[in-house]
Amino acid sequence: MADSNKVLYDILTERLELLRELDKEGDSERRRHVARETSDLHAKLAHRLGLYQIKTEMEDLSLKFTNYNTYKYIAQALNEKKSERDAYIERFITPLREKLTKEGFSFTIKGRPKSIHSIAHKMEMQHCDIDRIYDLFAIRIILDSPLEKEKSDCWQVYSLITDVFQPNPKRLRDWLSVPKENGYESLHTTVLGPDNKWVEVQIRTKRMDEIAEKGVAAHWAYKGVNAGATNIAPNAVYVFTPTGDLRRLPAGATVLDFAFSVHTEVGCHCIGGRIRNQNVPIRQQLENGDQVEILTSPNQHPTQDWLTFVVSTKAKNKIRQALKEVEYKFAAEGREILERRFKNWKIDMDEGRISKMATKLGYKAVSDMFQSLAQGKEDVLRLRETYTQLDEQPAVIHTEKSEYVPKEDLSALAIEVDMNVKNVDYNLATCCSPKPGDPIFAFVSVTKGIRIHCCNCTNAENMRQRYPYRILPARWAKK
Repeated sequence: MADSNKVLYDILTERLELLRELDKEGDSERRRHVARETSDLHAKLAHRLGLYQIKTEMEDLSLKFTNYNTYKYIAQALNEKKSERDAYIERFITPLREKLTKEGFSFTIKGRPKSIHSIAHKMEMQHCDIDRIYDLFAIRIILDSPLEKEKSDCWQVYSLITDVFQPNPKRLRDWLSVPKENGYESLHTTVLGPDNKWVEVQIRTKRMDEIAEKGVAAHWAYKGVNAGATNIAPNAVYVFTPTGDLRRLPAGATVLDFAFSVHTEVGCHCIGGRIRNQNVPIRQQLENGDQVEILTSPNQHPTQDWLTFVVSTKAKNKIRQALKEVEYKFAAEGREILERRFKNWKIDMDEGRISKMATKLGYKAVSDMFQSLAQGKEDVLRLRETYTQLDEQPAVIHTEKSEYVPKEDLSALAIEVDMNVKNVDYNLATCCSPKPGDPIFAFVSVTKGIRIHCCNCTNAENMRQRYPYRILPARWAKK
């Protein structure tokens, strides 16, 4: 048995011993508390691991300590009907015994009453008295079959049973083809027996019955036999939610892994947890049987550091996704900040130059630069300085002053630049929107060609001081 399963088994057997000891004491709040906790936590874990004998005794004792009147009523009813039940079981199994013997099977057949807790649950769910519960017992057929013939023998016995009694196809449960996660293998069917009473029949082999009754303990004995079917997930840890729901996580899982198993939002805002009435950090590794309560804060958000200690695939994927979303958010905010400031400064924002600027400043990607700006790690004035000082190809310098011509229709005018050049490609700057007749000058832009500005443009002085070599005289002229 794997160490983690051995720990679980020890926890459950110790709890069962505690219940048995409490049965010797009188009624007390302590006894009721232990019973409720056992029913909510330990019995569910025993069921998950296939420890049905432990589970059944835990549930029955818990019911006895928390609702003694119901427990006593069902126990007396079962005891009073024992002789009647035994007689009916014999009537039911006699034709089956004869048929299986005739077919040459080696087997045992036994009838057993359902647990008191199970009957109480049925009474509550069906809102009826015990007399109205038809399946107070189950028939179990246990075959002595070699491993290679187990499944085929079980299905053959199922066929023989349905030849004798009418089956209810809706009640067929096949845990032979796909065993339960805890290794449980069996074939269950419900048939219409004598006196038109429905009877549950379980078909399994000796090996399957050992594992069904003793769970991980039997797995010890059958180690290496059909390991795929009897694997009890040794690399897992079993813990509970505050409401008693069982969760299986990878071995080494932390409080943060558990938080993400509950819900992504719970994980993203997790600041710690409570185990055994003590606050624990998000890095705290979980142990089998822990009941975990998650503590959250709206101000908490995933960090890169979280990826260094979570172990579950779900937690890792959700953390990476959350970090990407934060990166996208900061990148968008940073871009918006730069666009707004450049607009105020009358600076045209060119994507090619932005990329060059990011590289020059040592960023691997433009988005990294925007994130730094949004997070206050980058100075927007440094970005402006770098952007405007990027290396450019120098233009031919002419410093003649622009001449003023009367205002005329734009369609009848052209712009002359550098006196000897006509019909040059140009764009009117949007910062000052020159109109025919306005004194103008030309500014050589790297990516947008020649741009025409008014001489009194708010950006003119800055351009003359920083880039005098890019300024050319320009004038309006007739086409």
